[in-house]
Amino acid sequence: MPQPESAQEQIKWLQEQLEAKQQELTRAGEQKHERDVLKEVVRDISAEKIFPGDPSLTVPLSNDDTTQKAQELQEKEHEHIIKELVAMALTKGIFSAIAVAKKLKNPHLLDDFHDALVDHYYDALVQSRKI
Repeated sequence: MPQPESAQEQIKWLQEQLEAKQQELTRAGEQKHERDVLKEVVRDISAEKIFPGDPSLTVPLSNDDTTQKAQELQEKEHEHIIKELVAMALTKGIFSAIAVAKKLKNPHLLDDFHDALVDHYYDALVQSRKI
């Protein structure tokens, strides 16, 4: 199994997606704060509207692994689930973590997870001086 994308690769890829979304909004005459644009990018990833061009950027979990991880998380507290999903995004990739979050079939949890991802990655983008 290939190694998961590094945090730096994820940040670089998300930066590219953020820039593309900002250009799209600018062409449509819209202006939004970068954090709001990043939230749209995360929602697009979750809705499977955005995929990495390079398949090596993702380490998809098998359907069985995704189901198993979702079952393990289901018994935990809401905040603990969010923290584990964010940690998974950093180790297994954002796509794998979103797949597990979606398996939980909890829209409130998925929305909170999106917010946590945006917070984490926005801060990382700011620290890397990308925003």
